[in-house]
Order: sequence, then C-alpha cells, then structure tokens
Amino acid sequence: MAAAVTKCALHAVFAASSPAAVIYRRGPSKQTCLIAWDRSDDSFRIGQWFKGTVKPSWGGLSPDGTWLVSFLAKYRGLFGTYTVLSRPPFFTAVSLWPQGDTWHGGRWFLSNREMVLANGAGQFDLAPGFPPPPGIRVLPLTRDSRAEIERRADTPWRSRPSQQEEVWAGLHGHALRRKACFEGWGRGMHGSLEEAIEHRLVIDGGATVDLPRCGWAAFDGNGDLLFSDGGRLYRLPTEAIARQGSTAELVASARCLADFSDLTFATVLAPYALPRIEAAAAEDAVPEGYAPTLDRTTREDRRAAKRRRRVEQRAKQEP
Repeated sequence: MAAAVTKCALHAVFAASSPAAVIYRRGPSKQTCLIAWDRSDDSFRIGQWFKGTVKPSWGGLSPDGTWLVSFLAKYRGLFGTYTVLSRPPFFTAVSLWPQGDTWHGGRWFLSNREMVLANGAGQFDLAPGFPPPPGIRVLPLTRDSRAEIERRADTPWRSRPSQQEEVWAGLHGHALRRKACFEGWGRGMHGSLEEAIEHRLVIDGGATVDLPRCGWAAFDGNGDLLFSDGGRLYRLPTEAIARQGSTAELVASARCLADFSDLTFATVLAPYALPRIEAAAAEDAVPEGYAPTLDRTTREDRRAAKRRRRVEQRAKQEP
C-alpha cells in the first residue's frame, strides 16, 4: 500500500538581487521544512525542519540570499516565540531575539547588511550568546523609524487599502492580486496564514483567473508566473499567461517544477552549528550554542520527566 501523502502548503521568499529563494514547506501543521531554490535553473536543496509554528510571510532573505530572518514559535521552553537570523536552508539561529508573543516578530532586509527587526515595543534584546554576525546592522521597527524603513523597503507588492488587497504588477500588463479571505476560518485568524490568502491573476485586457486556493504566487524577474498548488510548485512562461481562461487550464499549462508533498520530518543539523557543539562537548557542557532545540522531544526525555514527576509527587505525600 502506498504511503499517504501529507497535506501541505508552500510559501516562497525571494532574494531581491539574486535568483536565490527559500521555500517554507508546511505540513503537518506544526512541521515546516526549509528548501533552498535557485530560480536560475529551478534546482532545489532540502534543508532543515522545525517542529513548531512558523510565519513564512514574516520572513525575509537578504538581497544576495546569504541570510534569512524568520519568526518561530514553540510556545514553551525558554523563549516561547522568537525571531532568528540563520543561513538558508537552515533554521538554526546565528542570532536570536526572544519575542514572547505573536503580535510582532520577524521581518526583512533593507540591504545585505541591514536587517529590520519587528519585535514590538522594547523587545529588541538579543538572547545571551547570539550576537549578530560582524557587519550586520539591526534596525528596530518602531513608531519613529517605521516611515523611513517602509520607504526603503523593496517589495513588489503594493497595498490597495480601499480594496483590502495587494497588487504585484508583472510584465506585459499582467498583474497578481492577493487578499485575505476568512471564509471558513474562525475569528481571530491572522492574514499571515497562507491558507487564508487568495491569489488572482489579472491578464492584460482585464480577464481574471483564480489561482489554486491554498497556494502561493509571484512573478519571477523574467515575467514568468510562479505558483503552488498544495505541495507542488509550478512555472508558467510569460508568453503563455495571456492564453489562460480558467484555474484548471492554468495548472495544466504550467510546468511542475517539483512536488514536495511526500517529504517527511528528518533531523538535519546546520553545518555552521558544528563548531559550537564540538566546543561544548569538549568542555563537557550542554551544547546550547545552536539552541533553541529544533528536534522533537526524545522518548528518553519524556521518561526522565515522568520519573521526576513521580519522585516529586511521592515527596509531597510523605509526612
């Protein structure tokens, strides 16, 4: 019997001045895998998994694709929620900023050396032992700095407040529109959930085509339409866009670049974490250098915790 395919969703983040991109592949709901994507030849590299909550739309790549900022949450442990600076396709923190809630976090790069941190009022302290790499300047997104930072932000999406949607203008008069759609979702759902975002292709001349509902979409630099449908990633050449008349035709006309539906969780260690781990092992210390822990809690950990609870319970019962 064939293994069941996990329901998953993709969300890609582009580097502004290189063909580098990363894909956040989520599924099951609390498992996300990073995938490096070279758009020059549509090659991929499967990276690291994270067990917890990830907000892909709160992440950003440096223009050269060297650094990635992401918002992560486990809702337990030392920090609960946090923003990390890492080297894609890995989540392992080079720098880490504790957040503590889900109102803010993550964000983007203004240049290869300037990272914007949106951790809310006053929550910009680094976790001990996680300083920014040399040459990286961190700019807190505050009420005073917001106007200047947003003026410099390089994003192809332009807001249309009156229509509560954003528009990305492509080549040859084509455009993409995206908006939050909360039908079927409970109150309080945030628009950063990719499943709550609708994309619509506007073809030059006015015709519109809805893209797959639980998907992601963007224009590549050459005008091609890139989009996902579940765990599959597609490319539609720019010269074929004008011929599309329906969602089914669009998917059938596009080339499937990859299908990540059958990926399953695997423990992957970031190469740049090894020196810290080896140094901690040499000192017989806990290797906290690449924390917070990305792996699942082991069976031994759970058994040890259960034994501790039993000992504590007996101690309370003793006269």
